[in-house]
Amino acid sequence: MLAIAIGASSFTSAFADQPFPTAQWAQFKGDATHQGTTALNAPQNPGVLWTSGQGAAIVSGPVITTDGTVIVATDNGRIRAIRPDGQERWTREVSGVSFFTHPFINQRGLVVFGGSDGSVRAFKTDTGEEIWKFPTNDDLPKVTTYSTGSAAARGALVTSKAYGRTLVAFDGGAVFEINEDGAYQGVRMAEDTVRASPMITPNTLIVWASTNKKVYAGSSSGGDRWVVTLDAPINSGPVGGPDSTVYVCTDAGSLYAIEPDKGVIKWRVGISGSPIRSTPSIGADGVLYIGADDGKLYAVDTKSGGTIKWSYSTGAPVTSSPLISANGLIYFGSNDSNLYVLNLNGQLVKAIKTEKGIDQSSPAIGSDGTVYIGSKDGRVYAIKQDGPVVTPTTVAPPTPVATPVPPMPTPLPNPTDAVAEKPGSTFYRETGHNVQGAFLIFFNKYGGIEQFGFPRTEEITEDGKLVQYFQRARFEYFPQFQGTPYEVQLQLLGDVLTVPRRPFPISQPIDSGPTIRYFPEVQHTVRGVFLNYFNEKGALERFGYPISEEMQEANNDGTGRMYTVQYFQRARLEYHPELAGSAYEIQLGLLGDQVLRDRGLLK
Repeated sequence: MLAIAIGASSFTSAFADQPFPTAQWAQFKGDATHQGTTALNAPQNPGVLWTSGQGAAIVSGPVITTDGTVIVATDNGRIRAIRPDGQERWTREVSGVSFFTHPFINQRGLVVFGGSDGSVRAFKTDTGEEIWKFPTNDDLPKVTTYSTGSAAARGALVTSKAYGRTLVAFDGGAVFEINEDGAYQGVRMAEDTVRASPMITPNTLIVWASTNKKVYAGSSSGGDRWVVTLDAPINSGPVGGPDSTVYVCTDAGSLYAIEPDKGVIKWRVGISGSPIRSTPSIGADGVLYIGADDGKLYAVDTKSGGTIKWSYSTGAPVTSSPLISANGLIYFGSNDSNLYVLNLNGQLVKAIKTEKGIDQSSPAIGSDGTVYIGSKDGRVYAIKQDGPVVTPTTVAPPTPVATPVPPMPTPLPNPTDAVAEKPGSTFYRETGHNVQGAFLIFFNKYGGIEQFGFPRTEEITEDGKLVQYFQRARFEYFPQFQGTPYEVQLQLLGDVLTVPRRPFPISQPIDSGPTIRYFPEVQHTVRGVFLNYFNEKGALERFGYPISEEMQEANNDGTGRMYTVQYFQRARLEYHPELAGSAYEIQLGLLGDQVLRDRGLLK
């Protein structure tokens, strides 16, 4: 059973803009839908009003109480309350807790946190006094049925006036429901860890997602509604659109739109070749703003089926979730240590430097328009209007990028120019480039020239990553995964190169068999000789999911010859009938060459 509702009752579906009128900013992204919008105007020429604190990184919050007190938590298990003038109001340390989740302020005016010790605790906002702890001794037998008690709370706590309960997720897959006094009300289950915050849509559908690639939905009055499997683990919180469409991003860099009543996938697009851990925000015009680990903020039009309108590059992963103000400004943090302010066209208004990166803390806005955010430098930053309104510009570091293909950082000399042979490497005279180290091990293990083609560049640095281009691929090195199968990974070049053409037409569901396989995660099929090649050469691990059906397309080798092709996240398969029956009947498209040629780096 995925959802168990105990003592459930029916609830009204009406939502207030701010679910708790007693607080200025009561929870993660403002309300339970996670739309991330506000009816308030944010500073148009922002500057730092004050900073408060230093030391341990701020990993949750802020929330803002009725009187303007700003409350955050740090990664050493400390809760801090700061007055509107930047002076400390109180701090609280809890023994045995190393970190707290993003908090919320309930209708009783208590600030509530989930802890690394598997607890949920409520504190007075004026003094920091602990009022209750979940689970209580009476509830412990019920809770241990679904959790050992050692599983940490994760994500952000969520509630709404319409729902009347608090949802808190745990590592073990349990999403507990508790009331405002901390008493157990029920539990909803996933089959694996729930890392991101649950969400409640405008029509009170309860949605949570897991690292097992699944999105779950349940009725607010109790019981399951649907489960859908996506293409990768999910560490980004779901968002409920104005019409209750559920939007979810995955570690494969994909964005899904899911119909709320039955859980049918409406469409899927590849946004980034990197994981997405930021929870998106959605504007009144239906545009989603999505931060990704490739260091970019993407603007995606949901009304056109996921067309990328623009992207803006920062210098490090964007894991902070955006705030969209009533006067058309987007505030978001980056791990490159900047708080960015853009307009809705993706132009930079201002970048405010902090001492260290901005990670999980996301902007909150007070009733006077002051924006607050926490940094890994341990400081809370209060942002206020700073002089006359500035004119947005695209000529400011970092430069906004209107294409999902990352810019080459060092265009001179041309990285595709031939070089000399290096000792300890394998040198390919055909293109004049070396392959060495971890890239050479990966290259030889997974098919060599047949799978990847010849190297087109040496190892170079792009977007802070060590990469190397081949005729059919781009290798990326991840030092944090050294010694694991994920040390070297392939960029999702199929996704990247087809952004302007998607979404492609989808397939109707069909039973899979020896000659056809239907992928419900992306609503596409692979069949015939393409399916045989797919299965023989590594399947999902090698190619990723299909992102199109078979189609006719001109070869990009300059001949203009038409071939039957099919796009996958990491590849394009081409059918060559003139070579039918040979080992070269199916060939991989030269996507690495195409990227380099599109950027003027290969003739």
